[in-house]
Amino acid sequence: MSKVTHKIGIPVYCVGFTRDDELILAGGGGAGRNGVKNKITIYNIDSTDKSLKNIAEKELSRDEDAPMSIGVHPKESVMAFGINSAVNKIEQGENENCRIFQYSDGVIDAVHNKGTLKSKNPDDYQKVTSFSRDGEMLATGGTDGVIALLRYPTLTTIIPAIQFEGHEILDLDFSSDGAHIAVISAQTLWIISTETGKVLKTISSPVTSNKKPCQFRKCRFGRGEFTNILYTVNNGEKKAKPYVCMWDASTWTNIRNLTVGPKPITAFTLSTDGKLVAIGSEDMGIRICSSETLKVLMTISDAHAWPLTSLSFNNDASLLVSGSFDTTCNVITVPKTFPKNNTFATVILTLLVLLLAVIYQIHQNSQP
Repeated sequence: MSKVTHKIGIPVYCVGFTRDDELILAGGGGAGRNGVKNKITIYNIDSTDKSLKNIAEKELSRDEDAPMSIGVHPKESVMAFGINSAVNKIEQGENENCRIFQYSDGVIDAVHNKGTLKSKNPDDYQKVTSFSRDGEMLATGGTDGVIALLRYPTLTTIIPAIQFEGHEILDLDFSSDGAHIAVISAQTLWIISTETGKVLKTISSPVTSNKKPCQFRKCRFGRGEFTNILYTVNNGEKKAKPYVCMWDASTWTNIRNLTVGPKPITAFTLSTDGKLVAIGSEDMGIRICSSETLKVLMTISDAHAWPLTSLSFNNDASLLVSGSFDTTCNVITVPKTFPKNNTFATVILTLLVLLLAVIYQIHQNSQP
């Protein structure tokens, strides 16, 4: 395993890859004159030493918030971000929080702004941003509980905004065919029709396998051969371990749960081919798992000094990049194959060694 750490100089909230496998990092110090810029930067990653070359950068207003969430268009050099307007604009109900940027010939241009939040509280923001797999729809979710579903590139409304009062939207994702979006708050998972806006399924008050209360944190529909699976990350309460849950996306029945690590999960992503899951936790570690079995294939300990905010595989899953509040990113080389953890063979070998030790001891004791 190869991990190369890069000092970015700003808190990194957003990580993604363009369709040409260029790395997108975004974040900053937020609104105010604190000396930490808000910016979007695109890098080339050297294939040999994993060094970063800055090929485009967009410095953003210091009066506005930092980019807090990202959605990368699957077919165009386009990025959507959640960026709050200046405080006075928010308080006047003029928050243009959904920002569309286009990258071309080394230049990042702002091309469209739209307000999707209803709150006038500057503390509320666009926590999640996601394009559909075909790039024709864009969904945003806010800490004010509002879900917006927009047509791309016009950003016209597809269905009226949906507000879940008293809930903070933590994550959302489109199904492979774009017919549904999965939306989660800490206590509820909703499956929503993108055609009608109707809630088709609600799963509330999640519990662990031993019936202890937990909270939803992340959700992703599977990809490739796993498109009929919905993955959710559930963090335990009162020091209970977190786990990843697999749901049948036809019946919404639970298929499998597996504990992954000792600390709450803060970042989660799937590879484009759907075969790998990456998880970042409050123990500052990263785990790469099989999306089929949820077994841990690789662990990167102490990846950051502060908890992770974001993770993204590149297009062929040969690289995984992590971002954090600690102003760094890691470029991690992902092997094409992983060593098989043959637990059964290990147990048999251990028993044989113990048996030989016992036989040897008996033989020694029988000597005159």
